[in-house]
Amino acid sequence: RARAVASSDRCFKPFFQTMAVVKPQHPSRPQPQAGRSGQGSATVRRPGTVRPPSSAPQTPAPKEGQMVAKAELEEEPPVSKGAAKEELLDSGPALTAEVDERIQQATDQVVIAEIEATQALESAHAMMEGEVKEDTLKVVEELLQGQQAAMLDVHKVLAADIMDARRSAPKAVPLLNNLTPRVRSVQASLAQEMKRTKQLYGKKKQEADEARERAKAAEGLMKNEQRDAKALEEALPEAMETVTSAEETLDAVMTAASPLSIDFADPNSEPIQVAIKDTEAAVAKALEAIKTARAKLNKKVSEAKGFAPEAKKVALTEYLTLQEKLNEAQKKLTPYVRIRKDQEQRQEAKKVTAEVASALGAVELEVEKVMNLLKSTQPSEEEVKSAESMLPPTVAGLAKVMKLVAQKLHDSQGALKEDLLQMQNRCSEGKKKLEASRTQLRALQEQVYVQSMLRQGLEKTQVAEEAFAETVVAEAPFLKGIELEAEEAEEAVLASKDAAVAAEAKVYAAKSFLKAKLADVNRFPEEVREATVDELSQLQSRVEVVESKLAAFKRETNSREASILLQEVVVKINNADAQVNKTVELSALLAVDKIEEMGVGKLKEATQRTLEAEKVAAIACADAKKMIQVKQKEGQAKDSPGYAAELVSLQSRLTDVMQKLGEQRKVAVQGEKLWKSKLIVQEKEDQMKHLEKDIEEAELLTTPLGDEDPSADKIIEMDACVTGVQKTLDEIVQSLEQARQGAQGSLKNQLAKLLGRTKKSQEAIDEMRATTREQRERAQCEEILSEARAKLEKVTAAFQQVAEAEVPYLKGEETLPAGEAIKAVASCEAAATAVQQAIAEAQSFIASKIGKVKRLLEVVATSGLAELQAFSAKVEDSKDKLAQFNQETDGRKRIALAQEASLRVQEAEEAVQRTVLAAAPLAAEEETSQDAAQEIVEKLGETEREAQDKVAEARTFLLERQRDRKAKLEATELAALVQRLNTVQVDLAKAKATSSEIEQRFVAKVLVQEATENYRGLESELEKTIEAAAPLTSEGGKVFVVASMTKTVLDALSESATKNNQSKDQIFLQISSGAAEGKVTESEFVNFLEKIPEICSRADLAFSSEQRLAIFEYMDSDKDGMISKTDFIDMFQDRYICLEEVPITDGLDPLQSKTIDTLLVDDVVEVLGEQKSLETFGLIRVEVRVLKDGTTGWVTIQNNLGTAHFSPFTAYTQFIRNLDRTITTVQSNIGRVSNFMKTKSHDLREVKEGPLANAKAELAQMRPKVNIMQTKLEQLHKKVEEGKREHSKREEYEKRKQEEKKDRKAASLVLKAISERADKAQKALLHLEQSAKPLVSVGQEDLNSVEKPLTARNAVTSASKSLSSLVGEAKECFAANDVRVATAVRGPWLDARQDMAKLQKQVEGIEKKAKAVTERSQRAFDWLVESTVGHASVAMRKDIKAKGKSIEALYVELAGGSDGLIAEPSFNNYLHSLPGIRFTAEQMQLLFQKGSAGGLSRRVFSGMVERYFRCVKEIAITSDFDIKNSTTLRKLEIEEFVEVTEGPQSDESLGVMRIRARVLSDGITGWITAKGNQGTPFLQECPKPCYVACASVALQDGFASQGCNEVRSLRAGEVVEVLEGPRQEIVGNAIRARGKVESDGATGWFTIKDKQGDDCAKQGKTTFTCISGIALTNDRNIKDCKVLRKLDKGENLVVLEGPIEDEGAGVTRIRARAPKDSMEGWVTTKGNAGSLYAQETGRTYMVCTSMPLQSGFQSDTANNLKVLAEGETIELLEGPKEEKSSTTQRVYVRALTDGKTGWLTVKKDTMRLWSPNYRCASASTMSSDLKASKKVRDVDVDEIMELIEGPTVDAQGALRLKCCAEKDGSIGWMTIFTSEGKLILECQQVK
Repeated sequence: RARAVASSDRCFKPFFQTMAVVKPQHPSRPQPQAGRSGQGSATVRRPGTVRPPSSAPQTPAPKEGQMVAKAELEEEPPVSKGAAKEELLDSGPALTAEVDERIQQATDQVVIAEIEATQALESAHAMMEGEVKEDTLKVVEELLQGQQAAMLDVHKVLAADIMDARRSAPKAVPLLNNLTPRVRSVQASLAQEMKRTKQLYGKKKQEADEARERAKAAEGLMKNEQRDAKALEEALPEAMETVTSAEETLDAVMTAASPLSIDFADPNSEPIQVAIKDTEAAVAKALEAIKTARAKLNKKVSEAKGFAPEAKKVALTEYLTLQEKLNEAQKKLTPYVRIRKDQEQRQEAKKVTAEVASALGAVELEVEKVMNLLKSTQPSEEEVKSAESMLPPTVAGLAKVMKLVAQKLHDSQGALKEDLLQMQNRCSEGKKKLEASRTQLRALQEQVYVQSMLRQGLEKTQVAEEAFAETVVAEAPFLKGIELEAEEAEEAVLASKDAAVAAEAKVYAAKSFLKAKLADVNRFPEEVREATVDELSQLQSRVEVVESKLAAFKRETNSREASILLQEVVVKINNADAQVNKTVELSALLAVDKIEEMGVGKLKEATQRTLEAEKVAAIACADAKKMIQVKQKEGQAKDSPGYAAELVSLQSRLTDVMQKLGEQRKVAVQGEKLWKSKLIVQEKEDQMKHLEKDIEEAELLTTPLGDEDPSADKIIEMDACVTGVQKTLDEIVQSLEQARQGAQGSLKNQLAKLLGRTKKSQEAIDEMRATTREQRERAQCEEILSEARAKLEKVTAAFQQVAEAEVPYLKGEETLPAGEAIKAVASCEAAATAVQQAIAEAQSFIASKIGKVKRLLEVVATSGLAELQAFSAKVEDSKDKLAQFNQETDGRKRIALAQEASLRVQEAEEAVQRTVLAAAPLAAEEETSQDAAQEIVEKLGETEREAQDKVAEARTFLLERQRDRKAKLEATELAALVQRLNTVQVDLAKAKATSSEIEQRFVAKVLVQEATENYRGLESELEKTIEAAAPLTSEGGKVFVVASMTKTVLDALSESATKNNQSKDQIFLQISSGAAEGKVTESEFVNFLEKIPEICSRADLAFSSEQRLAIFEYMDSDKDGMISKTDFIDMFQDRYICLEEVPITDGLDPLQSKTIDTLLVDDVVEVLGEQKSLETFGLIRVEVRVLKDGTTGWVTIQNNLGTAHFSPFTAYTQFIRNLDRTITTVQSNIGRVSNFMKTKSHDLREVKEGPLANAKAELAQMRPKVNIMQTKLEQLHKKVEEGKREHSKREEYEKRKQEEKKDRKAASLVLKAISERADKAQKALLHLEQSAKPLVSVGQEDLNSVEKPLTARNAVTSASKSLSSLVGEAKECFAANDVRVATAVRGPWLDARQDMAKLQKQVEGIEKKAKAVTERSQRAFDWLVESTVGHASVAMRKDIKAKGKSIEALYVELAGGSDGLIAEPSFNNYLHSLPGIRFTAEQMQLLFQKGSAGGLSRRVFSGMVERYFRCVKEIAITSDFDIKNSTTLRKLEIEEFVEVTEGPQSDESLGVMRIRARVLSDGITGWITAKGNQGTPFLQECPKPCYVACASVALQDGFASQGCNEVRSLRAGEVVEVLEGPRQEIVGNAIRARGKVESDGATGWFTIKDKQGDDCAKQGKTTFTCISGIALTNDRNIKDCKVLRKLDKGENLVVLEGPIEDEGAGVTRIRARAPKDSMEGWVTTKGNAGSLYAQETGRTYMVCTSMPLQSGFQSDTANNLKVLAEGETIELLEGPKEEKSSTTQRVYVRALTDGKTGWLTVKKDTMRLWSPNYRCASASTMSSDLKASKKVRDVDVDEIMELIEGPTVDAQGALRLKCCAEKDGSIGWMTIFTSEGKLILECQQVK
């Protein structure tokens, strides 16, 4: 295999030697030595030796005569596979032989090693089978270790060979690498076997060790058992003797104690005392003996536990028995141990009485003490505790005495017993006293417990509140207005979390305590329980408030923590919200109240703009949603508890935004539908006009003129006209109905009017139809009759064909010839079929039209039906005639078929006879030539086939006749024909047998001859194919690479000539001075090629000298060493190759030109001019000349579908196409020949002898040769494919080199451009810094000294714009090349990446600095504006206070009247008059820029004096200006308003803006940060907070929860200014129920107790319902009562008294009132037999105060059904239920119209923040004064007005204001609401 590869690679050697690029030796690299270090030049090594690697890569020196290109000295392209192959092949044949030898040696070493390893493994397996000894395992281990070492040597040798081959012969590396897996596989097997051997060796060794240990242990155990058994025999008698001695001492004790058993003995007598003493001495001796025995026995047991198992078991059993004996002795001795004490107790028993009496007296004394402590009505807590502490010991003492008395009483007698009984009675009385005291103490304990519990609850509640207060301290850093750094923010969040955890623990402790105590308090008495529950509930409410605040604090903390992580998401959502708001603004024009007034064009434009904005908003929402999904997948939620919650909140916010967007889309879609509907209305209006005109014309056409019988054409015309207008009308109606489905307002009315017109038009059409009905139906009937006549005529014509078909049978001949008879029968059948079809059509038509004619008018239908019936009769006659004809035809057909059968048999006989005659020459023994034999065989074959076919046809025909029942032949006749046919078949078989042998000889000869010719043809084609592929497989495709380089040079020269307006002749003259003679030499042209990079400005065209020489040789087509001018110019010609057949025409226009010829696939053409584009046809055409025949004409390069018919022609492409086609053809031919031989061999598989068997053998010999050809072709194909790949690599390499040259130049230009822009941006930054210097070079305390702030701000703005433009240009350069730089993996762009990164960083730094300077200057300017306004505001407030003026009075004074504006000079003069005001001119402009063009309005001036801020971010209110040293008063919530009392002032140390202000909601005054140190706004300046009423609102003098009265009602549009608030009003919950009013049966919801806690309805009487008829009587006594009336079943009763049981009568009665008629009386509910007459069904409520009966549970939203009067009764149906009340916002306001003040509730639907901007909702006028005496101008819808004064109510009751138009600055009075309530001006919402 290696030799084959080397052989194939040698074919590339000439090309590689010519085109190879030789790299120079790098000076820093060591040069290769003559031999390897220490090894000489030897290349063959012993197995196991390793050659040390070279210290540096070795590069072969270039061969003599090779040139080094200048461009290639500059760079070292990566060595490709092709380059490696070149280096290998450059070493020559000797090196290749060395490689082959090396590969063979390595392979032999590996194979030998594998064999040895396999043998070693087999030996190891054999030695380890069965019982394996340790010595055997050692042998196996040594064997495998030796083999492993040998394989390691082989592996090292192979690795060294591979390393050496990589340097000297890379082609051999893959072959050597293939040996590595084999070596590793063997090593793995050896390692596995070695592991297995070691494991088995270790296991065997372990088993042997364990066996030795077990034997040793067993031997030692046996010795121990013997030793221990002997020791037990020695120790056991001693132990038994010790135990026996101990038992004997027990007998001595019993003997000594015997005198003590006498009961009457004197306990103090000497014998008794001696006995006691002796007994004690004996007991002591016995105890000592038992103790000694037990100690000895325990020692023996301890020793026995160390015995061997069996000895241990026996010893422990014996010793256990002895221990049990000792225990028995101990038990018996125990009663004697206390002998003296027992005697003493007997003496003491006599003293019990005295002792009990004494103890009882002491107990009684303690009982008295307890009772005395509890005697007072309100004992103190100390007394209760003392009683509580005394009671248990007293009770215990009494119980002890009672127990003692009971014990002694049981054994006492006589006087002692009586004394003890008296003591027992005294104990019982003491016990009763103690029980009473216990009960009293328990009540007192409950009282003390409740007080303690409430005190603890209060303490825990206070602790929880204090802990929550710590959270405010913890979050103080966030509330001081300072933007915290990341670390500070994290610390603050951590502190907040810790504070929250601590507070949560305290809250939980308090909550749990209160909850437990609320459950525990249920065991107290009711009077104590209620009061305690109330107090605990109050504490619980306080804890719940703290808990809710703590939850809000935790959410805020989590939100702050998550805000850092989710800032990007917030930006996205804000962007989406802004886009949606923009969509909302655009969709405002599509509001319902405006949309009807808009025209179609304006409506369409508004809709389209809204839809476009909706798309942008939808994309923004999608981006935000995607960002949220990304954040949801991140794992940060685990570290931050609020992360997921904040994500959910943001998701919810995004959902709201998307929902809002969806609503706007609906509005836009509705608008789109509307303008389309309006357009439809306009279109249908025009169509209706035309239709009505057409209807008038139709009416004129259908109006009778006195002609009773109009012509058919006129009738058709009338019908067509009416049908046409009806169709048009139907289309219009359908369109209008569809448009009306979604129409609203005036559009719907317009559509209704149009539909009304369509109804009138329909009526007119219906009238026309009625007028012309008879005429139209006559015309229809006549049309039907005409068609019926045509059908009958068709039947008649078909019968004419029948007559013509049976003519041959009507001439008098009974039997026709067979052929004529068959034709005649076929004609008759065809004619009969045609008649049958015509009759069916006529019959079907008449049947279908009879019903239609019947539906016509009677006068028309009568005549039409008569004629149709006549036609039907004619059709029936025709059917009879046809049946007769078919019968005659069947007879004639049978005769014709018999004739045909005889004729077919006869033809078969004749064909067989011809076969016999044809086979006769073969029967003769004379030899014939091959041609003659072939002719005979062919003729014989034809006659045989013909005879066989005839016989088969005749047999098939006879079978068909036999099966045909309709035209069946006679049986005898059919049998005779079959017999004849069988005879013919036999004759045919004889003829075939005669010709078989000679035919085989002929076929065998022809077969062998054809196979031989095919094989020789294949040989010739294969040789030609190999020769054709030689330029690629042998020469390496050199010519194609040179052609590609030549094409590149020519394209560059052509481009340069076009750019410089040069012709091809002029280019040729530039080559050299000799070019004028028409030819250039080799040296001249090569020198010219060297100048091309400079001529064309293309660095990639710098070729090496060898490449330039190759280009010259390629262009020298005639090989005369010269390039002529003609050859040079011809090389510029563009050539294309045809991809599919294309016509060539004589002109450009394909329609007006003539086709000259058709180009075939692969035809090559030469372009003669520029391509022309025919826009009319979408074609691209060009004039060409066909190279094969010189034909010129126009062809289509690309059709109108973009399909190309031609591709650029290159020599390589054409070569590959031809070569692929040739290989495919040869492959096909080989397959064809192979299939031919395979097929023939298969056909001859059964032939065993004869000529064909010999032919089969010759075919078998040829088939392997064909397979060899197939293999050669496949090898050639592989070489071609390899050549293609190598050629592609070479072209790619060359192309990459050229591209790198171009990229290097492009990269340098880009870097230069970016560097220039960066330098300009740097200069612009310096200019910006210089411009901003007046504002940023001074501190905030010195900013007031800036005299020209506006000039400085404008200069900064201009410089910033200029710098931004330069930075934008630089960024554009970055963006334009970003993809190329980012995707570059090598080359110049990769080198330029680092430089561009530095420049980009520089530009970004400039941009960042510029942004910082701009922001800093803007902050300084803003601060200066704030400071100036603040100083002016403070000065004006002081002046107003000092002069005692009002703001209004000062305004009138400065404006010169109540209706004017304050002019700038007047305002400036006033300010300069104030003390402490020293403003420059531009600083004064800062103040006045808030005003309008005419001056300062009243509202602007008031806002300048009274400054208000609105909280936009939570911030702390502190006591002092200094944040660090101040205390936090409370937290200012978002949307709270404050009034400035001092400031703004700047805190230089922290860089924040602070103000001193009063909070409107609660009046707290303190210092607040308005803007943080990072520019974050916490307060936003705003006008004085005002609200505008959206609907009628009640102005009240107090809070509703505290009881209030209405001051007056505000009307819609009135404006109020906030004086105090907003404050939260917590309203109680109402109790509601659903009931049925007794008076009228109305059902609904009513209020039992309102939200203020007042009763609206009180529980009334119980109701009963009659379940059967019963009497209503006047008296309770059932016997003396009078019946008032009968109560019906189902009637309700209201109980007034009872139920009362009448014991005498045995019934239950109630006094009740019947709501039906208000009659009162007594009713029996239960009879004396138990029957029920009425049963309780519910309760009633009595209305206390008038209130509404409502439809729903929620009182705020339900509709009022009726007003319930006081005293009405309501039957309860559902409830009562508690209606939860929400917290309301209340503000104290002053109405601007009349100055009335009061409190009102702020709701979204009634009140909203007021804005001074109003939108004109309805077209109106602007007048000059309040009375509207003079008109200023008209005001259009959607114009914006800014309030100057008002609103004010005029004399007519209209609400008006003075305003300024945004459109043109017009000033005047306008109406907000008319006196009738119509809205003219709509207050815009505050954003």
